[in-house]
Amino acid sequence: MSDTFRKEYKPLSEEAKAQMGAIKDQAEKLEGLFNGALNPDERSEKARCIAIAKTNLEQAIMWAVKGVTS
Repeated sequence: MSDTFRKEYKPLSEEAKAQMGAIKDQAEKLEGLFNGALNPDERSEKARCIAIAKTNLEQAIMWAVKGVTS
């Protein structure tokens, strides 16, 4: 039976750790660009679009990391 819910984690190789770190570093840069496009207290269609973009960035990074670490 597969470990669908990952009760046991496999050790990561140094290569996988480096790939995961690089993905997350690039995501932080992109998130910073998103944040720089808005005033912190802005409530507008633009803010909503950026919020959706950030949510989808988080999801993309989650799946990319899962792909690297599976």
